[in-house]
Amino acid sequence: MKGIAGVALLGLVSLSAQAGPADPGLLVGVSGMLTSYEIDGDVFDDEAAGAKLSVQYRINRYIGIEGSWLDSGNFSEDTDPANPGGDVDIDLDGMSIHAVGYLPLGSEDLQLYGKGGIYDFDQNLDTDSGSSSRGASGITLGAGTQIAVASNVSLRLEGDWFDIDGGEFWTVSLGVNWHFGPL
Repeated sequence: MKGIAGVALLGLVSLSAQAGPADPGLLVGVSGMLTSYEIDGDVFDDEAAGAKLSVQYRINRYIGIEGSWLDSGNFSEDTDPANPGGDVDIDLDGMSIHAVGYLPLGSEDLQLYGKGGIYDFDQNLDTDSGSSSRGASGITLGAGTQIAVASNVSLRLEGDWFDIDGGEFWTVSLGVNWHFGPL
């Protein structure tokens, strides 16, 4: 029942949106992600599936400010396969804020962009001997493209890199954006 209500709400939101993909104003997006997390020194390396919610205010055709919340999904690895007790599970969740620059193209239906910003994540670690959590913050860079599929809806494909202390976190996401116009 909750799934039907969520789909109905998204339908109403998309019907009320009026702005096109290159127009200034508010945009809200949801994405599915493929993620990769690697700790330096080949201690840990795994992939997972996650999700991201984004809110962006497009100041003009070329510049926007974006805030995102993401959940990396669960990374799992046996760090000591020869012995029992080496199972490690890690997940990341938190927020990021980016400045977004759009490359002007001849068509407003297809747009390329780059972005840079900062993030603040919680890293949750579960091992056979216990659990712990710590904060992680740093810089993030990304690039992507969006293509209009309707006057107020676009598809978005992007890649992001996060400079996590002692490792790297990458995401590739595919999502949908709803465009609402100026506030």
